[in-house]
Amino acid sequence: MSEGVEELAVEKLTPLLRLKYHDAIADVVADLGPAEEIRSLFTGFQRPLDEEPAAEAPHAA
Repeated sequence: MSEGVEELAVEKLTPLLRLKYHDAIADVVADLGPAEEIRSLFTGFQRPLDEEPAAEAPHAA
C-alpha cells in the first residue's frame, strides 16, 4: 500500500493540476477553489487511502 500512497503525495498535486488544466491555474481555482481548499480536499480524500484496512469483524452466528 505504501507504493500507492506515494503516488498520491501532495507534492504531485500541483504538477497533476497543471497537466489537467494545461497550465491554466486560473481555471483550476475557478473549478476547484483556492489552493488551501484544494489541498484540504486532496488530503481529506487521501487520508482513508493511507490508513491500513481495519480487521474484519467476526460474523455473528
